[in-house]
Amino acid sequence: MSVISYIDGVFYGGSNFPIPSHMNFGRLMVDKLLENKNKVALISGDTGEKISYVDLAKKIVNVATALSKLGVRQGDVVAICSENRIEFYVAIIAVYYIGAVATFLNMAYTKDEVIHTVKISKPTFAFLSPSTQKLHYDTLKNHTTITKFIVFGDSATKEISFDKLTLDDPNGNVMPADFYGRAQTALILYSSGTTGLPKGAKITHLNLIATTFQTLSLPDNSRPVLTIAPWCNTMGIMTLNGFLRSGKTVVFLKRFDENLFLQVIEKYKVGEVLIAPPVLILLSKSPNVSKYDLSSVYMIHSGGAPLDSDVIALVKARLPNLRNVTQGYGMTESTGSIATELDAAPKQGSVGFVTEGIVVKIVDVETRAILGPNKRGEICLNGLVLFDGYIGKERGDDFDEEGFFKTGDIGYYDEDGFFFIVDRIKELIKYKAWQVSPAELEAVVLLHDAVKDVGVIGTPDSEAGELPTAFVVKKPGSNVTEKDILDFVGTKVSPWKRLRGGVKFIEEIPKTGSGKILRRKLRELLPKNVKSKL
Repeated sequence: MSVISYIDGVFYGGSNFPIPSHMNFGRLMVDKLLENKNKVALISGDTGEKISYVDLAKKIVNVATALSKLGVRQGDVVAICSENRIEFYVAIIAVYYIGAVATFLNMAYTKDEVIHTVKISKPTFAFLSPSTQKLHYDTLKNHTTITKFIVFGDSATKEISFDKLTLDDPNGNVMPADFYGRAQTALILYSSGTTGLPKGAKITHLNLIATTFQTLSLPDNSRPVLTIAPWCNTMGIMTLNGFLRSGKTVVFLKRFDENLFLQVIEKYKVGEVLIAPPVLILLSKSPNVSKYDLSSVYMIHSGGAPLDSDVIALVKARLPNLRNVTQGYGMTESTGSIATELDAAPKQGSVGFVTEGIVVKIVDVETRAILGPNKRGEICLNGLVLFDGYIGKERGDDFDEEGFFKTGDIGYYDEDGFFFIVDRIKELIKYKAWQVSPAELEAVVLLHDAVKDVGVIGTPDSEAGELPTAFVVKKPGSNVTEKDILDFVGTKVSPWKRLRGGVKFIEEIPKTGSGKILRRKLRELLPKNVKSKL
C-alpha cells in the first residue's frame, strides 16, 4: 500500500509516480505495452478474439498514423461510441498518442442525450461499432459537429473502415505528441447524471498517468482479470488502463450476461473480477453459480455503490477460494479511485484508505471547517488525479478557496484512517428533523429473501418534508407484499427511518453503467400523493 500522510485533518495519498517529461499518456501506454511483448493482453469473452501486447501496441501506432493522415490534429476532439471491443481500446490510445482529445458516447444514450453530450465536447471525428452505427449514425450525422466517421468491422454506409487504418504504413510511423511537461486535456468524460444532465469533465494526460500507477489489484499476473464494466465510463476505462499497464491479461465482455459471465470465469480460470454491486448481489443469490467451476477466483473488486456486509459474506460462502471482496470509492472528477481497501484488512462498511495521487479533507457542510475522526462532513478532493474542471462552466461553487473539489458526498474517517461513505448531500432524505440515508435503507431491504434489488428515495410531504420510499424488484416467483417489507424494515431501523412513503414494486431499478442508482428516474415514478405508512 502507498504511504499516506495525515497533516492537520488532511490525508495525502502517496505520489511517487514516474511522470514522463513528454506528459503523453498514449506514448506511455505504448511503451508499457511493448515491455510485455507476446503475452496476451486482451481476450473477448464474447468471441474468443485475442491480441498480444506487442500487436496491440503496433495497431495503436498504425491507427495513430492513419488518423494524422486523415487530418486529426493536436487538440481535435474524437468521439468513440462502441461496446467493449479491442478496436475501442486501440482507438482511444491512438487518439491520445497524437495529442488529440477523446470523448466517449454511451451507446445506451437516447437521441437527446447524444446531442447534449456532443454539444459539450464538439468532436469532428467519430469511431462507431456496427451496432452503434445502426443506433446513432443518423443522429450524429445530422445533428452534430462530426464530419468523418470510422467504423469498426463492417460498415452499413460508405464510411471509413477501421480495418484499413490498422495496416502497416510503409512510410513510417507518426511521432507521438510531446507536451513538454504541460498537463493537456486528453479525455472528456461525462458525469453520471444521477441528478441532472451530464457535465463534461476535462481529464488531463497527467490525471491519466497518475491514475494508471495507482494500486488497482494484487501483483499476481498468472491468472486473467475479468471486467464487464463499460469502457465508456470512468470505472471501466481507468481500471482497464491500470490492468494493462501492470501486465495483466484482461478478459472482457460487451455487456453482462449471467451464464456467459460464469462460463468465461470457468473457461479462462479468471483470478480477479471487476463488477458493479448489482452483479455481486446476483452472485450472492443466483442458483446458476453452483453450475460452474469458479474456484480460480481469489479477488472481486466492486465499486459504484455501497455493499452490505451480508452480501459479501454470501458471495464468499459460494466461491471457495475467494480471499476478499474489495470495495472502493471513486468518481469521474478524480479520474477514478479515491479510496480502496485492497491492501488493508477490511473493516465492515469501509471503502479503505486514500488512494495514491489523492489529497482528501472532510469539512463541515455549513462552516467548512476541517473535521477530525468520526465526524461526518463533505468529502473534498485535490491532487494529481483531480480533473481540470467542466467544459463551459466556471469553477464557482464546484471548488473551494483552496482549490479542493467539493464532491457532494457525505463521509467520515476513523482513528485508523479508514474512510466511510454515508451518502450524497443531495440524496439524503430529510424526514422532519432527521436525515435518512437511502443507501442504508437499501442495504436493509436487500436482506429480505424475496428482494432482488431496491432503490430508495424521499417522497415530498407537506408535513414531514420527505418520506422514505422504496422501489423494489421482487425475486422471480416471489409473492412478497408491501406490508411484508414494511414490517421487515420496521424491525431493523429507528422509527424515523421507516418506509413511511411505502413500497412500490417495479421490474428494474434504473442505474448507470457503473451501478449507481438513477434516483431522478425513480422520482419520475412517484404518484402525486403518497399516504404515510406508520
